[in-house]
Amino acid sequence: MARVLLADTNRAACTIYSWLVTNDLDVWVVGAKPDEPLAKISRNYVSLDYSDASKLAAFVREKSFDFLVPGCTDVSYKSCSEVGQGRFPGIDSVEVTRVINDKKEFRKLASCLGISVPKLVNYDEAIGMEAVIVKPVDSFSGRGVAILRKPEREDLSKAFTEACAMSKTGSAIIEEFVTGQLYSHSAFISGGRIVADFIVREDCTTNPFTVDTSCVEFDFPEPLLERLRKDALSLVRELNLVDGLMHTQLIRKDDRYWLIETTRRCPGDLYALLIEMSTGYPYGASYAAPFVGEKQVPISAARLQERIIRHTATSCRGEQLWGFQFKKPVDLRFFVPLAAAGDRIEPSPYGRAGLFFLAAASKGEQESLYRNLLDGELYSYGLP
Repeated sequence: MARVLLADTNRAACTIYSWLVTNDLDVWVVGAKPDEPLAKISRNYVSLDYSDASKLAAFVREKSFDFLVPGCTDVSYKSCSEVGQGRFPGIDSVEVTRVINDKKEFRKLASCLGISVPKLVNYDEAIGMEAVIVKPVDSFSGRGVAILRKPEREDLSKAFTEACAMSKTGSAIIEEFVTGQLYSHSAFISGGRIVADFIVREDCTTNPFTVDTSCVEFDFPEPLLERLRKDALSLVRELNLVDGLMHTQLIRKDDRYWLIETTRRCPGDLYALLIEMSTGYPYGASYAAPFVGEKQVPISAARLQERIIRHTATSCRGEQLWGFQFKKPVDLRFFVPLAAAGDRIEPSPYGRAGLFFLAAASKGEQESLYRNLLDGELYSYGLP
């Protein structure tokens, strides 16, 4: 029996883990937090901080793993890249991983390929611009990000310093601030082709830089989708990417869009389950397949199975959780508790109370539920 190591213990990796254990594989998981779901579920959990690539490499050698699977964090993919390049299937080189995950390097590459991305600007160019955004080159969940309107040098310097402080490499970028609707494009690449892809609408209700509400978009304009596919394949060819998932966030305004970032790891907060419940496509399985030498599941288009909304319950200012009181009847298909009654939920992105998957019987009902969530009118944390 082949032995496989999954470098993640978070709830987001559960769909990956489930597929691996049902495919006659000896599955092990590592992570530094023994209270996370897969650490409790797996019979072969080992407490190990996978962000330390040298420790991960030593463990891989010790146990003679046949396959190595990155989880749902950038850190996991980066460490797996350092350990697994050239040895394990499905993993990009260290240099390719660096270019993709570094916002500055990615924007430079995309611009050279003629792909639309927000324009990078320097200090002098940024002064007095209508709006700019300052962000670490390698952070997540909006940490260290600031939007400045008609910035002066002092404000810009302060925001840049704070962004650098949130970066592992101490680096940040300044770029034009583009507005529009946020989406993600998940594309599965095999043999230089896209064999399956999905568009998801994404929104931020409590923190402008942290997605907490989303649904599969079945009406995304076909011309824009074709352009997105061409851009994705341009990056695949230029970087010589191995087969696997290519997950991209973008902002769309009318018939234009700007790529914000691209990753090769599985998105978090059970994004895979949103796709699976909405379309029936085995997202977690197709993500994991290339890492164990298997083929991804092909699909010609996203097929509507059910209208599902994924929502992470968070807080703007922080508050105490007693329970979830819904203000109207809902069809709750799946719920993952992320806090217990009486816990204080820290302000987003540092605290989360629960993860909901809500079903709607029609497009109109889905739009109404979605609007309720965006307006903060669907539920409260208080006592009945």
